[in-house]
Amino acid sequence: MLALSAVWIALLTLLLATAMVIHRPTMTDITVMLVLYFGSPGSMCLAGLVLWAFRKDPADDPNIRAQCLQAKTAIALALFAAAIVYALIYFSQKIIPVEAGPTSS
Repeated sequence: MLALSAVWIALLTLLLATAMVIHRPTMTDITVMLVLYFGSPGSMCLAGLVLWAFRKDPADDPNIRAQCLQAKTAIALALFAAAIVYALIYFSQKIIPVEAGPTSS
């Protein structure tokens, strides 16, 4: 169940990161925090727990292989989502605030 949860969390995180690329107003402080602080690390933590739990079990069991594949997929999706958000932050341009004074004509 942890492997399946990790994949779904990673997929939702990737969808949120993709939404930030497609629709720029989606990139807010909250969505960046959701991806970089909760989504990606949480997914990788769950996937890492699965891989750690099955590290000594035999690899010929198809259920264990499937869960390990789900965990590795979750890690890949989470890293890709985090990379997208970090790239958006790195290549963003600074917004210069407009001065709040009287305008001269």
